Amino acid sequence: MALEYDALLKGCLTREEAEAIISLNDLPNELLEAVGKLRRESGNGEIRFYYPIPHFPNVSVTGASCALSCKHCGGHYLAGMRNADTPLKLKELCERLDRDGGVGVLVSGGSDLHGRVPLERFYDTLRWVKENTELIINVHTGLLDREQAEELASMEIDIVSVDVVGCDETIKRVYGLDATVTDYAETLRSLEDADVSNIVPHICVGLDFGQIRGEARALGVIQESDPEVIVILGLIPTMGTPMEGLAPPSSLDISRVVAAARLMCPEAGIAIGCMRSRTDKARVERLAITAGADRIVLPANSTVQDAINEGFAVKHLDGCCAIPRSLEHLALRG
Repeated sequence: MALEYDALLKGCLTREEAEAIISLNDLPNELLEAVGKLRRESGNGEIRFYYPIPHFPNVSVTGASCALSCKHCGGHYLAGMRNADTPLKLKELCERLDRDGGVGVLVSGGSDLHGRVPLERFYDTLRWVKENTELIINVHTGLLDREQAEELASMEIDIVSVDVVGCDETIKRVYGLDATVTDYAETLRSLEDADVSNIVPHICVGLDFGQIRGEARALGVIQESDPEVIVILGLIPTMGTPMEGLAPPSSLDISRVVAAARLMCPEAGIAIGCMRSRTDKARVERLAITAGADRIVLPANSTVQDAINEGFAVKHLDGCCAIPRSLEHLALRG
């Protein structure tokens, strides 16, 4: 479909319009002008840069184990997380982190055969950490049901991070799951209905063997939940996986998804997360900011300097990019 400048300016684009943006061969000036105008109208002249290590580490409640061993990861990245595969290990790790001036913790892990991170036996520990430390708790859940969402809400977990995939075939090909896009939408709905404070959806650009497939539909699912923050990731061609020989998504691929996200959800923070290829790193970050991103994890020095030179108010935070504004005072560098 043809994109009209007036339609871009209204914000809250439809999924079909987002699909048209993501399918473009470049980033036309009228698109970037619309993004810039929306940014000015919302008064969003800030760029936030995030540095998770050492004050906001990620931990795995399954150690290096994952039942799915997905095609893009194969459990590779679990090995780089701190091991918290028992409730006692998680408690001791969080106690130490809090005592040493930590800001927060991302609690993640490998998935079970149903696409869920097996968190149930850690509920009491998470409740204890929430009640007895000052840490911001970000839980990466995978798929979940209403009962699990209510349990997380009852503990007053600060952030729940959820991957959203927009193509049934991609879910099957990459994750090996019999799940559908509807299951991801229902996960977001369950968290909303349970009144979880901060639900942060994540999209991985190029997840389907480097192909751009389903990203617009994923944004459509996310748009319905009206998130405060959306995290954009990019496929990392990882050694030892079926995707190791692929090219990562280009700076244009990522930036078109960023622009679509910004125009669909004008008030949301759009983050370029930590799970992305470092190929052409500075260009990816620079173009993403031009396309509407306002949060970058582990930026290149040149990205920070460019943001300052262009007049953005720059903030540096010792934490992950999913931190909501209501909690960022705990992570702001002095």
